Amino acid sequence: MADNPIEIDTAMNMIKEDIIRELSESVSKQNNQLYIKDPSNSNLSFSEKSMD
Repeated sequence: MADNPIEIDTAMNMIKEDIIRELSESVSKQNNQLYIKDPSNSNLSFSEKSMD
């Protein structure tokens, strides 16, 4: 029974690492999509940019 809390803790740490990795990848993808959209905005004139 003494090994059970250690096994649970290890399993929870593995799950936590997986979740953190997935969240990190998701945020990176979202950031990349935002940066990809930015160059298209650079084609706007100054007056069009100020209207946004």
